[in-house]
Amino acid sequence: MQPNRKVLRAIRTAIAMIAVALPGAGAAAEEEPQRDPLLPWLDNEFYKVHLEARPRIELADQDGFDASQAYTIRTKAALEAKSYYGFSALAELLNVWSLDQGSYFDVASTPNGDTAIADPAQTELNRAWLQFSMPEWWRVRAKGGRQLILLDDQRFVGNVGWRQGEQTFDSARGSTSLGVDDLTLEYAYLWDIRRVFGDQGPRSQGTRDWDSKSHLARVNYSGLDFLDMTVFAYFLDFEQDSPTNSSNSYGFRVAGQTEFGVDWLVKYAGSYAYQTDAADNPVDYDAHYVWVGGDIGPEKIGTIGVAYELLGSDDGKARFVTPLATAHKFNGLADVFLNNGGPTGLQDLHLTVKPALPWRFAASIVFHEFWSDQGGNHLGREIDTVITRPINDYMTALVGGAYFDGTSRGPADIYRLWFQLTFKY
Repeated sequence: MQPNRKVLRAIRTAIAMIAVALPGAGAAAEEEPQRDPLLPWLDNEFYKVHLEARPRIELADQDGFDASQAYTIRTKAALEAKSYYGFSALAELLNVWSLDQGSYFDVASTPNGDTAIADPAQTELNRAWLQFSMPEWWRVRAKGGRQLILLDDQRFVGNVGWRQGEQTFDSARGSTSLGVDDLTLEYAYLWDIRRVFGDQGPRSQGTRDWDSKSHLARVNYSGLDFLDMTVFAYFLDFEQDSPTNSSNSYGFRVAGQTEFGVDWLVKYAGSYAYQTDAADNPVDYDAHYVWVGGDIGPEKIGTIGVAYELLGSDDGKARFVTPLATAHKFNGLADVFLNNGGPTGLQDLHLTVKPALPWRFAASIVFHEFWSDQGGNHLGREIDTVITRPINDYMTALVGGAYFDGTSRGPADIYRLWFQLTFKY
């Protein structure tokens, strides 16, 4: 699988763009910039204007498909009314512009033989909510409208922040401490899932927004120095839009970190959940989820981590599903296993290396080995690399890549490359 000339030309263009944006990357020393308001009228005691622009080049080539090149820009603009007697509000517009949608398969349109890059052009009312928050009243908070919901590590509920479109929820959400320090009780009701594709494509293709009658309940306790604990129950009901994703999940998550020696840091996390079918799901099943992992290393040098994740299968007829997750964070950046491995489930053993780099660079390298849960078949391996560097207080550059090498029992080989700049105020 060799990159074609268009791909090589795009790589050279992106590298030049990043190089121009990083004039001080090779300097021996650099002063930290002082953050000042960009313009006083964008942020004051009454309101704040939030602005974001994120141009990206994504290149992808999967065996059996033509190579894709997506040149897109995401822009977001929001107006937030700051708290007044506990009430605040926000409205945000999102636009995804594509230079040439014909140069890739955007998932929401008719397949054209190109490798999938799930960034269709769209314009959305991304967020619109009203919130009441009163910290002195048992930390009571209530929010209603179209909003982001990011829970724990986003394995079950997240905003899919990597894609140019963003997942939001038409929902009502409330939380309180009941007067107990470090305790949070939270509940949310979701009636519409606003997916990253916008409301595009036929419902049979699964890309349109989902009607929902879903409930999220969560209890978190963070009062221990070395451990943060969460217990949750998620009841998902998507009716006619995606009934095979309707499920009930019950689980817990623990995470923490501790220091020892000189500058050594250990981080650890573990999760378990049990899931059954729910609502109109046509498959009668139960499945298990497991995550266990940790990182260790001196912060001045970097860290190394190992983790194992199981998305269990019920005898090959169904697997553990996480339809509201930020799935790009898990099981490889090539996005091969966004379906959690299909009916046979998935096992993912991965090693993460994060070296400490000079000149404000940050990098991670991740090695994955994949097996099915049902049958234990080796599905392939993957290597992912991401390098980022802040340019100033408002802009960050990113270069990344992923390569999945599949076996005869696994998905087809695929590589992806990214070149991105993010401006955020």
